[in-house]
Amino acid sequence: MDTLLQFIARLSVVLYALAATGIFFSFRALVQARRRRRIAAFGLEREAATAQFRRALSTMLTLALLAGLVYVVENVILPNRAASEVAEEEGTPVVFVTSEPTPTGALLLYPTITPTAGIPPAEAEEAENTPQGDTAAADLPANGCEIIGANFSSPAAGETVSGQVRVEGEVNVLNFSLYKFEVRGPSTGEEWAVVGTYYEPVQGGLLGVWDSTSLMPGSYSLRLVVHRQDGTTIPPCEVPITVERAGAGGL
Repeated sequence: MDTLLQFIARLSVVLYALAATGIFFSFRALVQARRRRRIAAFGLEREAATAQFRRALSTMLTLALLAGLVYVVENVILPNRAASEVAEEEGTPVVFVTSEPTPTGALLLYPTITPTAGIPPAEAEEAENTPQGDTAAADLPANGCEIIGANFSSPAAGETVSGQVRVEGEVNVLNFSLYKFEVRGPSTGEEWAVVGTYYEPVQGGLLGVWDSTSLMPGSYSLRLVVHRQDGTTIPPCEVPITVERAGAGGL
């Protein structure tokens, strides 16, 4: 099944072109049949023109339906199947996946950098005596939100959200593969659950939209997880949020 769907997606441009060509000629035949039926002087001529009209109309509808099916396979089925496979590999349920495209600008990819404060001279000697493993752990941000190129600014920590939640920030790192949003709280059994997966880097702006209406009101954690092409992940950016029922106030 996956092979057939991928084959259809690869040939989508060709299939669209064939469908458009067929619809054009069918429309032309439909117009001609209508004209012949209007000027026909005998019953047999009118019946033949009517049959031609129906065949042309049926062909147009069939081709339009096939073109719509190709669109659904390419833009709905395959993206959601890919997101489901990623979630299954990591053992997390998919709560909601949106195929809404994310806006991208002129991208300037750069490695992830964690800003660290300079060490005062008085502390330099003590830092030199610190084991290398402890130093590396101390340099990592508490929740990854300080990493340049892999963080989000909205919703902010402690913010109350409801309904369709817009997430804004940036995902722009070297060897980018994909990024996703996960939530953890009462509705997920305190386990991380995927709420959106995306496959295009974003320099800055809208990262995605996820639907919070399937979650019961309460306190949750939202995090951004960025995957590289080598299979590694960047420390997630995680913030606490509050989900309330849509229309009950807040957003």
